[in-house]
Amino acid sequence: MFDLSAFRTENPSLTLSLVSKCFDDLCCHSQTDNQTTSMYVARSVAQDVLNKHGVRAEKLLDACTVNGDVLYSPTLVALLQAAASGEKKVFALIIVDVQNDFITGSLAVSEGEMVVPVINEMGPHFTHIYKTADWHPTDHISFHSNVKKCIHATSARSNVKGADSEMFQTVVVCGPPELKQTLWPDHCIQGSFGAEFHKDLKTFPNEVRVNKGMKTTVDSYSGFWDNGDTSHTPLYNMLLNNGVTDVVVCGIATDFCVGFTALDAARHGFRTVVVNEAIRGVMPDTSAGMVARCKAAGVEFVSSASIPDLVKEKDVSGAVDRIFKVKKHFTVVDINANQQYTPPVN
Repeated sequence: MFDLSAFRTENPSLTLSLVSKCFDDLCCHSQTDNQTTSMYVARSVAQDVLNKHGVRAEKLLDACTVNGDVLYSPTLVALLQAAASGEKKVFALIIVDVQNDFITGSLAVSEGEMVVPVINEMGPHFTHIYKTADWHPTDHISFHSNVKKCIHATSARSNVKGADSEMFQTVVVCGPPELKQTLWPDHCIQGSFGAEFHKDLKTFPNEVRVNKGMKTTVDSYSGFWDNGDTSHTPLYNMLLNNGVTDVVVCGIATDFCVGFTALDAARHGFRTVVVNEAIRGVMPDTSAGMVARCKAAGVEFVSSASIPDLVKEKDVSGAVDRIFKVKKHFTVVDINANQQYTPPVN
């Protein structure tokens, strides 16, 4: 278990001087302006932590570097700061795509309506709630109707060409970016009834809607990133700005949007929990495969009955320890500054 108390010092100004020098040296050796900016942002966070809590400089620097390269993980630094100050965890509920088209519409998932009462019961336990929603233009690349009409071209690498494609087949589309794409029925078109949240899903006073899948040429399963990691939603920044340390994910569908949202949450450093009774998948085999993939990435799967006790947890030291163990997967720089993002290598 990582214990920050072992790294306190009686002379915070000395450690502040040391960490400043370390970041200055790193900035001098940076190769791009983007790298330099991210380093200075990390330095300002480090200084704030050191000023308030006197955390030993070399340990904080170690938390922000991998193989000698600066790693700007604001989630990790926030966890360090929370651990040093004795603050409790901050939980957020991410409700994924509980929309009409996925429950009773063109892409209805079996028993999709069963997630609604479970989510309604969990909601009041959370201060921060985010509802993601597919919000597709009519010419979206995921629609079989568009690919069949060759509105979007298939790549030379695709085994199936657009004109010959069938619903639910996977093709390789030109994009950009060039990606594999499952072909779906038209669904969740902007402004349509199918894109609305299910009528029985409660509206919580503290909820925020996060639209995704709005780019014509690339699909977006995750609530964080599109499928090509070329653009992001505001979700990560909102979680970061609210000091969130742990996220609970639920909704539709396990094997696609729920799974990829959970994976992205985990790779961004949040402790990520998925609620078993509050998810449904498109197909049993692909759902089982996604659950296994998420567990391998450190995502936890729990019962809804555990949520009231879960959100009362206070100790963040275990979360900090977990981040240290998996920090090799962190390659995120300051998204607020729209800097380059390099996805982790699986």
